[in-house]
Amino acid sequence: MKSADIKARLTLRGLAAELGIELPPDGRKFKHPFRPDNNPSCSIHGDIMTDWSSGEHFDLIAFYGQAKNLSNADAIRELHGRTPGARCNPFAPVRPQVCFKHTLPAAPLKVPPLTRTPALCKILAELRNLPERGIQAAALSLGHVGFGKSCGHHCWLITDREGHIAEARRMDGQKFEAFGELGERKSHAIKGSRKSWPIGLTPKYEPPADMPVVIGEGGPDYLALCAVALETKPEFLPVVMLGSSAAIDPQALPGFAGRAVTILAHPDTAGQKAAVRWARQLEPVAATLRVLQLDGGDVNDLVSRMGAAEFSKEILQ
Repeated sequence: MKSADIKARLTLRGLAAELGIELPPDGRKFKHPFRPDNNPSCSIHGDIMTDWSSGEHFDLIAFYGQAKNLSNADAIRELHGRTPGARCNPFAPVRPQVCFKHTLPAAPLKVPPLTRTPALCKILAELRNLPERGIQAAALSLGHVGFGKSCGHHCWLITDREGHIAEARRMDGQKFEAFGELGERKSHAIKGSRKSWPIGLTPKYEPPADMPVVIGEGGPDYLALCAVALETKPEFLPVVMLGSSAAIDPQALPGFAGRAVTILAHPDTAGQKAAVRWARQLEPVAATLRVLQLDGGDVNDLVSRMGAAEFSKEILQ
């Protein structure tokens, strides 16, 4: 199969859409979709993406290879026989290093030393107006939440533990001060964090193969979902994306394989767009998929008002 034959049938934009990657109009600068990029350095012209910071050019085959960590030859083989509009299959044969259980960051983040105690969990539960045992599950059982100092403030941090992503929020509930190019912000991502990496899926925790997944958005949603999971039968695995702007990292998609997945869409434009983007990515791999539109706030807001048990009963079941 020659690459020219593939390019005659498929388009770069079509492949990007199927992978959940939004591309702007031709010529407009945007951030590199496959590496950290503080300043937009890429643009699209026809079926070619150009990275102006490095001078590299990516046709649709190279773009697909970058998205799935494939060599050019492997990308051509995987695209063989594709028809326009066909869904990308993240579980087509690929090189072993992209297997979820073996995917580790090249350079783990420099996360500040974290402590985890029932007393700190209680303080955070009071700050977020959430059940204390949900915070303890997030911190003491699952280990995705800890307490430490960031930007000179006492913070609670959420991390995937393998070093892909970590984000801090102040324990006093205030915003971080503006610093350099960073404006005032309610959360601070540790430098080098991959915002595309979901929190809750980890090789160090092996949930049963049939355990459902519920996806929220942001650290507070994770705390709330941990509380809700304790009230729900059967239990589910809480997962969150730390922000609405990123697609799910293609290397993390195998963690959702064969599971019943529910996406909780925040009631704003960004949240709704994010839910659609994630649903498109998960549709080919999930056993079942549903998107629930939240009304009246995010998961933390609703659980705070309704209680974890009532949220589980009214929203999830």
